[in-house]
Amino acid sequence: MRSIRQVLQSIRHDLDRLRTPGSFTRNSFHFLSGNALGMLSQLLLTPIIARIYGPEAYGMFGLYLALVMNSASVSDLGFSAAYVLPREEEKFLHLVRFNLLLTGVVSCCCLLIAICSGPLYRMFPDLAVLGNWIYLVAPVSAFYSLSIIATQWLARAKKFKESAFTGVSMDAGTRLFNVAFGLWSKGMPYGLMLGDALVRGAALPFYARWLRPVGLDRLRTGWAWASIRGTVIEYRRYPLWIFPERWVSLLGIQLPLFFLASDLAAVGHFALGASLLLIPLRLLGFSFGPVYMQKAAETVHAAPEELKRVTRGLFTRLLWVGLGPFLLMTFFADHGFALIFGEPWRDAGFATACLGPSFLFRLVTEPLVSIFNVRRKEHFMLVFQIVLNVLRTAAMGAVLYLGWGTDAVLIAYGLGSLLGSMVLSAFVLDAARLNGTAMTVRATLLVLVASALFAALRFALFGSWVPLPG
Repeated sequence: MRSIRQVLQSIRHDLDRLRTPGSFTRNSFHFLSGNALGMLSQLLLTPIIARIYGPEAYGMFGLYLALVMNSASVSDLGFSAAYVLPREEEKFLHLVRFNLLLTGVVSCCCLLIAICSGPLYRMFPDLAVLGNWIYLVAPVSAFYSLSIIATQWLARAKKFKESAFTGVSMDAGTRLFNVAFGLWSKGMPYGLMLGDALVRGAALPFYARWLRPVGLDRLRTGWAWASIRGTVIEYRRYPLWIFPERWVSLLGIQLPLFFLASDLAAVGHFALGASLLLIPLRLLGFSFGPVYMQKAAETVHAAPEELKRVTRGLFTRLLWVGLGPFLLMTFFADHGFALIFGEPWRDAGFATACLGPSFLFRLVTEPLVSIFNVRRKEHFMLVFQIVLNVLRTAAMGAVLYLGWGTDAVLIAYGLGSLLGSMVLSAFVLDAARLNGTAMTVRATLLVLVASALFAALRFALFGSWVPLPG
């Protein structure tokens, strides 16, 4: 009875905070509700899109998106993560100005590479499937970079509602375009790339509208290079530590795309499975991340006990909420994919099973990793991601060398990612002055017990314990 009373009190407290303007709970709710709408559009439209385009088109889109995301990452150099830190508004604007300059330089470099795509395709023949569509990388990487700048600016201004609205509008708009264009063109493979480019560009005026009341017009003046340079030097930790960490992390997520690039169908299966696993991660983890960082920056020194309470509560809530969805996709995605998306997508369920457990631990750790930035330990995530990627690359390379095939590559990647996420969980909680090892062990035991129940249910229904490759 006492535990039930505590749960009810916790729910009542969360509801009270939800009605408090500017509170952690209310700001998180704005991100959560916006991402929930985006998730709904993905759930409703992805089955249609997948049936229209097929695995090979998704594979081509995955390769294209990998190039775009890497270019956008270089345009950012990690400075957007520092937007919430400067107390002087002019220093913040100098960081934005520098990011805008970087965006222009990187976009021009991408355009030059596209013009000289012949040598690129000879060096990386698996990319030749993109053909002239590689010209999209330059403008779309700029669109992505500008949206990152706008999103972090809105977070600084505590305009979480506006940021969430624009993000969900882009997601829904892209999918609606993909459906309409796919039906009109009878599934032309480049439809996914074209939709991404057009909708990303169309979203920029909306970001400008939300930013105008919080100082967008001030960017027109104040372009003093000496002042910009001084601000960049002051926040040099971010290009030195945050950017390499984020880039290495991004490459780590994309590793299977490059290892499987010669098989577009396998790339497509991985891309679709990962995108669906990102639904609960985006809905919950990415929603709380920007708000948690702001809260951590405010309380790390002034109220450390409050930071511990917020961290423990967020970790526990995300674990319980994510347990069902991720394990459901892990154990039943193959049958679900074949039923919803069509039989050609059954193997995407196997890819999802390989990734599911690691995504569950990503859910409970990724919103909290900003604690390292707040504690001025930016180097930790860089070292961690480098070590993790080396181990994952070695495992996948060994599997390919032994000739075990693409299925074994996915298993090796999934196991390496799971172990890495569990280790990161302990370190993140320790950084918040909690007992990270004990909390991670308890979380792991809970996941194992729940996994056993899901596996038993699958065996009772289908006669196999886990999804198997076709």
